[in-house]
Amino acid sequence: MSHFIDRIADHIFSEQIPLEHLTIVLPSQRAKKYLQRALFRAYGKPIFSPKIVTMNRWVQELSSLPIIEPTRALFKLYDVHLEVDKEEPQTLDEFFKWGKTLLSDFDEMDRYLIDSKDLFRNLADIKDIENWSFNSEEELTEGQHRFMRFWDLLSDYHLQFNEKLKKDGECYMGMAYRNLATNIDVAFQEDKETQFIFAGFNALSPAEISIMKQLKNMGRGEIFVDADEYYLNDKNHEAGRFIRDLFSELKVKELSFVVDKIGKEKKKINIVNCAQPTGQAKVSATILHDQIPHDELSETLLLLADEKLVVPVMKNIPKNVEQTNITLGLPLKNTAIKSWVDMLFTVQEHYQQFNSKQIYHKDFVRFIKHPFITGYCNKVEMLAITKVEQTILSKNWTFIYSKQLKLGERISKLISLFFTPWKSTDKEYSLEQIRTLNQTIYQGLDNDENAIERSILYHFDRSLVKLESVLAEFKPDLRLGTFKSLFNQHWVNESIAYYGNPLDGLQVMGLLETRLIDFKNMIVVGLNDGSMPPTNAIQTIIPMDLRKYHNLPTPREKQGLFAHHFYRLLHHVENCWITFSSADRDMGGVDEPSRYIMQLQLELSRVNPLIEFNNSDYTISNEEEESEGLTVSKTAAVLSRLDDYFGRRTSASAIKTALRCPLDFYYKYLLGFGEEDKVEEEIEASTFGDFIHKTLETLYDDFAQLDKDGNKKEHHKSLAEIDIDNMIHKQGAVMKQHFYEFFNYEQNQNLEGKNFLSLEIAQHLTERFLQKEKKSLKDHKGHLFIVSLEMELTKTLNLNIHGKKKEVNFIGFIDRIDDFEGKKRIIDYKSGKCTETDVKLTKATSKAKSEEDVVIEFIKKLKSSKYVFQMLVYNMLFFEKFGEYPDKVGIISMVNLNDGPFYLDNQMTDTIEELMDLFEKALTKIVSDLYDTSVDFEHDVKSDYCDYCEG
Repeated sequence: MSHFIDRIADHIFSEQIPLEHLTIVLPSQRAKKYLQRALFRAYGKPIFSPKIVTMNRWVQELSSLPIIEPTRALFKLYDVHLEVDKEEPQTLDEFFKWGKTLLSDFDEMDRYLIDSKDLFRNLADIKDIENWSFNSEEELTEGQHRFMRFWDLLSDYHLQFNEKLKKDGECYMGMAYRNLATNIDVAFQEDKETQFIFAGFNALSPAEISIMKQLKNMGRGEIFVDADEYYLNDKNHEAGRFIRDLFSELKVKELSFVVDKIGKEKKKINIVNCAQPTGQAKVSATILHDQIPHDELSETLLLLADEKLVVPVMKNIPKNVEQTNITLGLPLKNTAIKSWVDMLFTVQEHYQQFNSKQIYHKDFVRFIKHPFITGYCNKVEMLAITKVEQTILSKNWTFIYSKQLKLGERISKLISLFFTPWKSTDKEYSLEQIRTLNQTIYQGLDNDENAIERSILYHFDRSLVKLESVLAEFKPDLRLGTFKSLFNQHWVNESIAYYGNPLDGLQVMGLLETRLIDFKNMIVVGLNDGSMPPTNAIQTIIPMDLRKYHNLPTPREKQGLFAHHFYRLLHHVENCWITFSSADRDMGGVDEPSRYIMQLQLELSRVNPLIEFNNSDYTISNEEEESEGLTVSKTAAVLSRLDDYFGRRTSASAIKTALRCPLDFYYKYLLGFGEEDKVEEEIEASTFGDFIHKTLETLYDDFAQLDKDGNKKEHHKSLAEIDIDNMIHKQGAVMKQHFYEFFNYEQNQNLEGKNFLSLEIAQHLTERFLQKEKKSLKDHKGHLFIVSLEMELTKTLNLNIHGKKKEVNFIGFIDRIDDFEGKKRIIDYKSGKCTETDVKLTKATSKAKSEEDVVIEFIKKLKSSKYVFQMLVYNMLFFEKFGEYPDKVGIISMVNLNDGPFYLDNQMTDTIEELMDLFEKALTKIVSDLYDTSVDFEHDVKSDYCDYCEG
């Protein structure tokens, strides 16, 4: 038996219906080409095509009033709201939350020929009952009164809105359907002899049924249904529900073209469970390549049950397919324009949030990395952008002044258009500015390399034209959030059409595009619960029980609609492949297969013994080799890196890392895997300490005898109590200035959240430190001399490593060197906690017999002690600079300030000279081990804080 469309064409030919007087109304524009080809084949010669039109287009053409655009209708409904509810009129922002839903309900009420007064009276009664109480003395609250007023006014909204549209000579789509259903003669105005064929319809509204019924009863209309007896005769099967209702409404027992194929013909159905969603694209590609003959590709449908899979499916279509036609298009919301629009509004939201016209650094970085910008820029401009990005990171610019960006005229123009704050007084919300930005980028993109981006921008810009017209007409006062919602609804449903042959080659479609069209082979991709049938809730203010009473559609009817779309595809299919995903969901559980799969397996197999089901599983191979502990051999190249590293400079923290975990040392210092560069928006632990360091350096700088390079300063003096008092008074402002410089804040900006708390804590700790310093001076009745602050000290060690001379260059920055009570001190500030154990070197154990044993035990003590290694390095650097060791080297902890300072406690040797001699031997041993080629760089399993090796 021929396909449904072929039977329509054969009927028209056999009945010799005059084509010039024939109008064929279809549910889908997509089927028009197929029907025209079928007519050509039926007549066997070229013919003038009858009028073929979709139902919506036909009703629109017959309407004596133009159909109002949805956004204009929304603004007109708001005008009605202001007239009806004069007691408590809502703002446009509040109205938008329910106005679109109310418009949709108005449209449905007219399509379903419902008496609005009855429905709204029922609705008000329901809300009365919901607010009724047994306690008759209990009065309704003010909120309940407002709630009840809203429902009471709905009837007035509907009445006055329709009157307003009638006065303005407009109507909405539902009203056009009602008008045609109540005045069917309009269908014959242009041609008194017109005959109508309605083909392939499923879920019809009462207005549509009334139109068809009247034309059929007049002998001027025929109705053809695309259905199968398998589900049509089963009163419990959802796929046949609407066709059965149509039979009842038309008072007929049958309609033309019902077939009996699903329950009787041989079919092969293969169900593939994919562990990953994208694996379904791979499966479809394999089927197209291996299992479908090339001459059957034009009879093959690749159905996207989940349309989000369109991109992976497209990318995986094999070359042997050659011709492919993709009908559903690429939704703009799945392209780079989605992130572009999000950025546009995020920038404006940040201006309001931060109360600043500076550019937030994250917004700028997203902007320069967006595909539109990278496609627009030439190599020179990209190089300039890279330099600016490096500057932002190095200077930690949380906020950026546009004048700080030296990026040339072309990019500066884009930045001006993108980052200019929108004026709240601008009724059109800078829509012209957005369109100018789109057009500037469109013109700057290469026509060949950026063809897709140009197409995206073209369709996006075109979708804004209607919005521009509406805003120019109504000039509404909009908050940013409302404008964003309005803006998005004008482009989010737009698609970019793919151009291909609609009749030949593989057809890639969404479910709605398949109506009326039949295929021999079908691959269904993404048949998961939630994708098909979709589970989107119906947006309505009418409760479901009342919708059911008035025969308005509920979710059950919606699911029945999709069930028919799916099952009718099985009429002529001989080979069917269905894929679904069983991937883990982000929020727990797994993706479930659509219930259609279970229905086919449990129900259809009982009815049709010729149906063959095959189940299989597919997973993308992601087997990982069992990872043994990662090691790095000390090859000649690695040893060369060691030479380079030690020849440049090393530090106490680097050697301490080598002690803790050699592999972490290799990654951090030899390969240079530092922390990812990023702008700090909230103070991190290391930076928090830096602020205290910088503040103390600023406060003490006037009293230092030497500068950072060790040169003597001309003006310096000893520190007395009165000087500390001045510092206490100034420290808050100094600390705040350092915070603002770090974040690149304007003076009128306020620190908020964690940063505000961090500033408060840092100021509190600094003041405590200064108070402790003041008390120390007072108790000892002496003067404190600051020798230097943040002095850079270096030392070159020439070590004998495995018989070869190796140069190891140490560098250190000492927070403070001072002279207190005639004692030279090295002081290191710590924002973390310090204890006596952290600075103690205990005596060597009796097990350490030889010098080598003592060195090894000493290294273990250095590894386990928190600060001793650093303190000994400082001792070594101090000696190199001043020719003597300091009297004391200590830690001042800002956390447990009253317990310190914590000075180095050496119990291992009798003198500092013996200790430093032992330290140099330990350094020689540590560096020798790093050069030992028989021992790989390997992770220390006891190390818990490695950034790059698993610990």
